[in-house]
Amino acid sequence: MEEWVLNYILTCDACTCNMSVRHKKYGKLVPLEIPSRPWEQISMDFIADLPNVKGYNQCWVIVDRFTKMAHFIPRNNRKAKELALIFVSEVWRVHRLLKRVVSDRDTVFIR
Repeated sequence: MEEWVLNYILTCDACTCNMSVRHKKYGKLVPLEIPSRPWEQISMDFIADLPNVKGYNQCWVIVDRFTKMAHFIPRNNRKAKELALIFVSEVWRVHRLLKRVVSDRDTVFIR
């Protein structure tokens, strides 16, 4: 019965039109500025829950937004301080100072 009622509410035109919105209004989309040279702006993300290989179960992907060149850095569960040291030795050493970093605000960096 509960499933039938839920299905009825979700498919009923009158019910869906009269439902109140329970979230804030969406903000305007602000596009990212286009980089003017290689390795000026990067994006980064983590690929997690991979099979364990040589003690690593995640991959840190760092991509240049201009050329789409990427660094794939194997990692296990590490803290932000350790990731900063890896970033300096793997990316900053080769490409120097960046203008902007785009990330999805992973929990490693917000704690």
